[in-house]
Amino acid sequence: MDDEDLLRRARDGDRDAFSGLVIRHQDRLYTTALRILGNAADAADVVQETLLRAWLHIGELQAAGLRSWLLRVTVNCCRDQQRRQVRRPATPLEDEAANIVELPDPSIGPEQEVLAHERTATVLAALRQLPLDLRTVLVLRDVNDLSYDEIAAVLRIPTGTAKSRVNRARLRLAERLRGSALFSDAERSA
Repeated sequence: MDDEDLLRRARDGDRDAFSGLVIRHQDRLYTTALRILGNAADAADVVQETLLRAWLHIGELQAAGLRSWLLRVTVNCCRDQQRRQVRRPATPLEDEAANIVELPDPSIGPEQEVLAHERTATVLAALRQLPLDLRTVLVLRDVNDLSYDEIAAVLRIPTGTAKSRVNRARLRLAERLRGSALFSDAERSA
């Protein structure tokens, strides 16, 4: 079933239909929140809050704009989470990376696997150093593959502003990666 059918059934009280919507969209929402916040527990909280709001507003949602609405709520919840962290910083009890298990890619050797892991960690660390507004547009564009018009709709900004923020974010990210020996000059400029 498509989003329209699932939404219609969910409005009629079908919890399985709403679960279908959750399953369809939760990975994208979690990835977005994780890349913006950099913390798995906070990202999970944001996704839960987003999906709760979707359930509460199920009667108002339209299938055509569902993805944009969900991403907008996710981004707004990320901003709220950032504000709460500034007011009440918390120290995690355990290392987040220790809980993540990645299966090795059998098509590449161990050296390339280690290099790929180091490069990913370097990019994520550089991404976390960007201001929230730049980090957000970069995640929406390069992780979620949204068009500039879709980014503008999610963030409620003009399309030109979305384009300039993505460009500024990419330049800042490249600046942060400039000192890294893990990337060639061509890769940093890309």
